[in-house]
Amino acid sequence: MKKITLATLIGLVLTGCGGGGDDSASPQPPVETKPQAVQGTINAVNVGANTIEVNGHSYNVASVAYGTDTQFTINDLQQDMMVAVSTSSKVGAQVQLEPTMVGRVTSIDRAKSTFVVNGATLKFLLNQHIDVGDWVMVSSLPQATDAGLGYKVLSVVKFEHEGIVGLYEVEGRLSALDSNAKSFVLGAATNVDYSGAVIEDNARLLNGQWVEVKGQMNGNTFDAAEVEVETYDDFDNDNEIEGVVTWVSRDKSQFELNARGRFMVTGVTRFEDGTKANLNVGVMIEVTAVNGIAREIEFENDFDGDFGDSWREFEYTGQPSIVSQDNTFTINGRVVHIDAYTEFDDGLNKDNISYHKVEVEGVIIGTRYVAREIEREDD
Repeated sequence: MKKITLATLIGLVLTGCGGGGDDSASPQPPVETKPQAVQGTINAVNVGANTIEVNGHSYNVASVAYGTDTQFTINDLQQDMMVAVSTSSKVGAQVQLEPTMVGRVTSIDRAKSTFVVNGATLKFLLNQHIDVGDWVMVSSLPQATDAGLGYKVLSVVKFEHEGIVGLYEVEGRLSALDSNAKSFVLGAATNVDYSGAVIEDNARLLNGQWVEVKGQMNGNTFDAAEVEVETYDDFDNDNEIEGVVTWVSRDKSQFELNARGRFMVTGVTRFEDGTKANLNVGVMIEVTAVNGIAREIEFENDFDGDFGDSWREFEYTGQPSIVSQDNTFTINGRVVHIDAYTEFDDGLNKDNISYHKVEVEGVIIGTRYVAREIEREDD
């Protein structure tokens, strides 16, 4: 993605000196103000200069790591890998690898450009040097598919590093949660057994959450050792995040990014390379937020992007049925799901919506209509 303009324009500098001198001035080039932390894909790697470009910013690399124990070098980085970059260290940028999946390739269909990792069938034209049995890191963004919330693969990188081989990790949207069987589905197809897992921060698992799971593949089941719910809620100031818009409210006062977190749009939100009218599902953006409020949103020039056809929204008005035990209700003959990101307004909740005429906004994920905002209908 292109560079975000977070720059301060230096004032005019007088070139004349002494009495009667020339008062003409020439502008100085803008000075780039980089965010202290970014999450996004690598645009370019320059091993000779020891720099990488992420979200349009160039960083001198001080360290590269995966997790807390596995160290890499800049030689291991490739274009389109997902990373988090921190500039808090004076010696240079600290780069943390943020793959969507880590695991062993179990099947490849080169004719269809598909392969299987961690029980998920992914579409991507693999490098000819990647074979069945290789350990890879997969970087992707969420994409709505017929089967559910899947992945648009950005890069697949083969690793023989001892810190990677033998590790399994997968991120995705949690669905089909069965708290009795201690199981759920991650993404569109990965079956997870979390009966022996540690749930980070003792979080309550809910359908719709974006979670990161580490463990081992056991046949067609991912046996989780750790489950962590991931959001953007804890991000400090000066964090810039790249991603795809996965829901927008009708009045464009808030939006969801990467099916993982929600941001508010206010009168102080600045727009680059587009306007508020361009804030639609499926559009790729970079957002800088403060306490959940989008301070700046930059668009790609192509507002349809690669995701425009996969993300669809719905809006219904009517009298909903009573919410069932599986957190669904019917409105205008359509079954609608409530999940972790469903927001109730006007004093509504899942226990009382059946008593009111409401407006429901949401997104279509596979065959499921998932509510994002439920409010009373205006009289």
